[in-house]
Amino acid sequence: MPGVPTGRACEACRKQKKKCDEKQPSCARCLRLKIPCVGSGQLRFKFQEEKQYSTRARKHHALSSSTSSDSTSETSSASQSPPQTVFRVSPPQKNRPNSARYATTALQVLAPESPQPLIGSDLNSLAGNFIATIKRTTDLRYNLWWSFGLWLEDLPRRLGTNEALDRAVDTLTMAHSNFSCNQPPSVETLSKHSRALRTLSVYLDDSVHAQSSSTLSAVMVLLICQLFLGPSKRKFSGHAEGAAAILKARKDFGPRDEFESKLFLSLRGSVLFEGIFNDRINLTHEEWDNLVRNDYDSSTPDGQILINLSKAPSIMRRGREALRTGTDTTSLRDEVWSIYQDCKTNLSIMKHRSVENDFSEIFKKTSPAGQKFILEYGFAHYQRTYGIGLAVTLVFNCILTALDSQAKDGISNTQFDATYLAEEVLDLARRSVIWKPIGAAYIVVCVTAAWAATSDPGLRGRLFPVAVEFNRDFNLRDGVYFEREMLHTTEHLHLRTSFLDSAFLE
Repeated sequence: MPGVPTGRACEACRKQKKKCDEKQPSCARCLRLKIPCVGSGQLRFKFQEEKQYSTRARKHHALSSSTSSDSTSETSSASQSPPQTVFRVSPPQKNRPNSARYATTALQVLAPESPQPLIGSDLNSLAGNFIATIKRTTDLRYNLWWSFGLWLEDLPRRLGTNEALDRAVDTLTMAHSNFSCNQPPSVETLSKHSRALRTLSVYLDDSVHAQSSSTLSAVMVLLICQLFLGPSKRKFSGHAEGAAAILKARKDFGPRDEFESKLFLSLRGSVLFEGIFNDRINLTHEEWDNLVRNDYDSSTPDGQILINLSKAPSIMRRGREALRTGTDTTSLRDEVWSIYQDCKTNLSIMKHRSVENDFSEIFKKTSPAGQKFILEYGFAHYQRTYGIGLAVTLVFNCILTALDSQAKDGISNTQFDATYLAEEVLDLARRSVIWKPIGAAYIVVCVTAAWAATSDPGLRGRLFPVAVEFNRDFNLRDGVYFEREMLHTTEHLHLRTSFLDSAFLE
C-alpha cells in the first residue's frame, strides 16, 4: 500500500509538537536550542500497516515494561537485570479482522524500543519539579545549584531531547526530595535509578549519543544521585570513570561550548579525586590538563590548585614505578616539591580572601537584600574552595612524604606541615557545620586527606569523629556500617602505602 506523507518537520519539532521552519541543514528552533536537527525539510512517508501495527506493539510493550518495572521495584536483584526481549504469540489469523495488515508469523518478537525522550505534560512536569529543586534561594544545606554548579540551570531546556538525561534528572529530583526530608531512598527512587542506569547504558552504546553534552550531563547527574542513595558495594561508583571514558572518546577533549565549560567546573573535581586512586581512569597529562583548565577560573588560586591536582595521577604512577624498580627519585621529588610550594602559596591567598573586598564594586550597586545574599553565598564559597585547597595540598604532602622516606636526605619537614594543615581542616569543619549536609560535603574529602597525611595518633583520634559526623548524613541506610568501615577506608586512602600497594589499585 502506498505511503502517506507526514510532513517535512525535523524529529525534535515533531516530538515536541512545535512549528518547524523546515530549513536545512538545521531549523531555527534546533539552532537556537543548540540541539541536533535531524530530518528538517525531508518529506516522510508512513505506511498504514506500520502505523497500526506499531501502535499495537507500543501498547503491548508499555504494558510489559510497566509490569516489569513493578516487579523490579520489589526485588533488588530484578532491578539490576538488563531489559529482556519480550515474546508475544499472536492470535490465529482467522479470528482477527483485516489480518493482512499484520505480520503473518504466529510468533512475533517485540524487542524493547529505543529510548525516547519525554514529551508533553510529562516533560512539563519533570522540568517544573527540577526547576523547583535547583532554585537558588534554597537553604545552603540542601542547595544543589550552589553545591554542584551553574550548569544545572541549563538542564531544563535540554530535557526532552535525551532520555538518559530525562531519567537521570527525574531520579535526582526524587532522591533529593527523600534526602531533604531525612528519609532513606524510597522504592520508587531506587526503581527510577535502576531505569536511569539502563537507559544510560543504551545511550553509551551509541557512538553519537555517547559523546553528546546531554549524555555527559546524565552521567554527572547520576554521580550526584549516588551521594543521596548511600554507599555502593563497589569501591568506585563507575560514573566518574564513565565520564572520563566519554571525554577520551572525543577528538576534542576539552569543553565544546559555554554549557560544557560550566559542566566541567563540577565534573573535573569528581574525576580528579577518583583518578588518584582508580587506575582505570587512564588519561594522559594533556587530557588531564584540558579537563581542568577552564576560562572561568584558570587564573584564580582555585583554578591553579586544581591544575596542580591534575598532575597528581601521573606523578603517583611514576612514583610507584620508581620505588618498585629502585630508580632514583631525586628529579621527581624536586618536581613534587615545586608543586607543593605553589599549592601552599595559593592556599595562603585563598585563606585571607574577603568577600567585602572582592565584591566591593558590586556591593555599591546592590540592594541590602542582595548584599546579604552575596555575603552569605560568597563566604560559603570561599570556605569551600579553601577546603578543596587544603585537600589538594595534603595530597601532595602525602606524595612528598612517600618520596622523602626513600631518600637519604629529606628535603622538607612534611609532617610539621601535615599537622598544621590537619588543624586547619578541623577548624574549617567547625565553621562549616552550619551548612551540613550538602553544603559541607567537601569536609569529608578534607578530613580523609588530613587522616592520610598525619601519623599522629592523637590528631587522628580527633579527625575520626569529624569524618563520621559529616559522612553519616550521606549514609542513612548504613550509618553504623560506615562507622565500622571508616578506619579501613581511610587507611586504604593513605597515599604513602598506595605507592607500594598495587593490589589496592587493581
